[in-house]
Amino acid sequence: MALIALVSAKSDGATTSAAALALASRRPVLLAELDMAGGTLRHGLLRDVTRGEHRERLDGSVGLHRLPQADWERVSVEQDFTPQVAQHLWPLDDSDYRTALPGLIDPRQAASLASTWPTLLNVLQLTDQQLGWDVLVDGGRMVLDGGRLHPVLSPAPVLRAADLVLLVVRMTEESQALAYPMVRALQDDLAAQGAGARALGLLVLGEGYRPADVARGLEAPVMATLPWEEPAAVYLRTGGRMPRGVTRSQLMRSARDIMGPLREHADRRRLHLQMRSVQAANPAVERIVQQLAQRGVCNG
Repeated sequence: MALIALVSAKSDGATTSAAALALASRRPVLLAELDMAGGTLRHGLLRDVTRGEHRERLDGSVGLHRLPQADWERVSVEQDFTPQVAQHLWPLDDSDYRTALPGLIDPRQAASLASTWPTLLNVLQLTDQQLGWDVLVDGGRMVLDGGRLHPVLSPAPVLRAADLVLLVVRMTEESQALAYPMVRALQDDLAAQGAGARALGLLVLGEGYRPADVARGLEAPVMATLPWEEPAAVYLRTGGRMPRGVTRSQLMRSARDIMGPLREHADRRRLHLQMRSVQAANPAVERIVQQLAQRGVCNG
């Protein structure tokens, strides 16, 4: 499984893309709305989705903004935080394996999350690695501070721990121009404090340029592309009654197609990092490994 985060340099469709991937997933999935500018799912895609046998409707008592208080109320730091987070998950649809963590109601609540990020990140990683769920993070529009991810106005701890960070870019000159400095900043930040610059890739929306040209211009790999179909995109943004044909739309079909390759890429990156993190027990072992590596090069 994978922990995949979607972000944007502007309002370029990160939430819509994350919702499309979550709804198109054939596996259990958790969509965490961690946009520090405020969440939109509760007033959009989730507004008519009910929970439980009493058909409870989503209100302000549920969501990311409630987790700092729940974290503070734990008996000890060793206590499992998963049950508290589970209380604030909401179904994405009428299935029992697509859920969401609705985002902040007020951007001013972002500062209260500072001490909660480690425990929330741990829950997301356990959901991924132990439960076998895909975890998608809507990181929203990125805010920088001195060329690095802003410690309050971005979900920096989660992005730095993600297996894959996708910068959502539209196939327009304006979007790519805004994305270029953000690519540099994200690569530098992930290289210095995260899973490495190669954790960053591009998710390109729409048509107009060849993906290879976008990758060359932004100096980052295009990991996936999604067509932009307005009827399906409107439903993903606003919710309500699903229009006919949305599940068969090109946008949703493409979302189903790309989720598997994205997951596989994220899994390969995680394995690579785990292998790289293994240290030789002593200098003799290190010399043996080096000799094996040289022998492999010669034989190759």
